[in-house]
Amino acid sequence: MKVTKGAAVRLTILFILLLIFGWWGWQVANPKSPEEAVAIAPILEAIYEKGNYIEAGIWGVFAIGFSMAASGERGFKRSHRLIAAVTFLLFGISDLVEVQTGAWWHPWWLFLWKSACVISMVILLVIYLKNR
Repeated sequence: MKVTKGAAVRLTILFILLLIFGWWGWQVANPKSPEEAVAIAPILEAIYEKGNYIEAGIWGVFAIGFSMAASGERGFKRSHRLIAAVTFLLFGISDLVEVQTGAWWHPWWLFLWKSACVISMVILLVIYLKNR
């Protein structure tokens, strides 16, 4: 697989932005004093909550995309894309549940739900790569 020059530039910019965001996140998430920790806790909670809502929306957009792609196909490709649509939709819904529970690993059934979605995504990717 050959990466075009434009793709390499976009990936480099994305990598740099991720590094900057990671550094900033590290600075925010590691307060220097207990008072600073108390002050930033509401900010971190808001980021967590809104981030999960945004993530649920992104997975929902993927589900819509797979559904639209399935509408023009027949047979195995249609089934594969519909399963992908359902998987991404369920993964997005699990993010909405996560906001209510406060953690992706608690309660235990949410962890299993998310794990099943991730395993399904990996299997779908392997099947896609095998059949392309």
